[in-house]
Amino acid sequence: MQKLFDDIKRTFVEFAAQRDDVTLIVQCADGHTPPLGKALEETEDGATSEMFWIFTDDFTTAQEYASAVINGFAAKHAAACLAMEQRGMAPWPAFPERLLDETVVPHIRLRDLTAFSRELLPFPDGMLAVWALFPFSIADGRAWAELVASVVHHDFPMPWCHHLRFIVRDDEPGRPLSLRLGGWPRVQLYAPDLSDEAMQRAMDGEVDDESKPIEQRLQTLFLLGNMDHANRRHADALAKYDLLLKYYTRVRNPTMAALVLNAMGETHAALGNTEMASQCFEVAWEPASQAPGPPVPVLMNIVLNLGNLRMSQERWDEAEVYYNVGQQFATLQRAPLTKVQCLETLGVCQYMQGKTELAATTWQAGAHVAGALDLHDQRRSLLERLRAHYQQIQDGKRYWEVENDLSALPRATVSN
Repeated sequence: MQKLFDDIKRTFVEFAAQRDDVTLIVQCADGHTPPLGKALEETEDGATSEMFWIFTDDFTTAQEYASAVINGFAAKHAAACLAMEQRGMAPWPAFPERLLDETVVPHIRLRDLTAFSRELLPFPDGMLAVWALFPFSIADGRAWAELVASVVHHDFPMPWCHHLRFIVRDDEPGRPLSLRLGGWPRVQLYAPDLSDEAMQRAMDGEVDDESKPIEQRLQTLFLLGNMDHANRRHADALAKYDLLLKYYTRVRNPTMAALVLNAMGETHAALGNTEMASQCFEVAWEPASQAPGPPVPVLMNIVLNLGNLRMSQERWDEAEVYYNVGQQFATLQRAPLTKVQCLETLGVCQYMQGKTELAATTWQAGAHVAGALDLHDQRRSLLERLRAHYQQIQDGKRYWEVENDLSALPRATVSN
């Protein structure tokens, strides 16, 4: 796995170092984006002649994406200027407020933003600004291809994008961006093999390599177990998890022991072994809660698994407790989507116990959080539950208040 990762990183390093091509198109499906994002971050960490700007915001529309990138850049710019000022350094040039004008065409805003980034290079003649526009999810491949093509288009002999390089993602199923730009000069295409088979081969080799540190080999074995689980090779997954649990228990690594137990529980749940799954999740809680830190993401995953399991068993009172703890962990983790989802399901558990007013209060809280964070689909789902509740108890006033809130929401997202 490390060799595969190193090969990807080497491609990024070589592209950033060369001075001929402007754009590198990386072809990959949604599920393969995290290792590429990690490789980009490590390439940035090792860069000496390039300043990287990496954005992994999901792409829905050109307008929304341009605004997300520009707002993210503005936040990074402001933080850097503050730090420079506190250290007595001359701050960067002021951020151009015109870039925040959403009436301007999206590709023009992004062009102007990337051009502005050249002004931040400490040594303009010997450095490049490398822009990684790498959405982890692309809702509309054609719209994405059109936006990127409009941004990187340039003419000779005086291209607008001097001292700039672009690493951009193409959605693998149709590869619309590659089709759009594939014949252009100064464009490279890169299709890393991130198939399950390639990753399986790479990880198998790493596990068997006795020259590697034992911890690295076992981390890879854990990833292989997760891959077995994802591909429904449940017996293989459990065999790997059992070996890992024995090791991490022996060396007293509570966080990894909890992670393995949680994974074993998920595998038993997939097999329909609810009692074994329940035991694994419950036992996983003890080492996770005692680990240094403690590891909140691990704890949150365990309680949500327990909540889901209890809900499937219609043990509503226990599920209520777990989802309530889960939404609190989501607050600590700054995971707003998970928090809203927990609040909705928490309300369902309360409603099924006859705590209808408490459920309505919970759904109202969830709808408020979703509204504040522009999570429109989640807010719609919560408001629809409230509407059904108020219709059931014949509360016309609150029913029409919710109906008006629903009418004011943008249209629902349609999945392709």
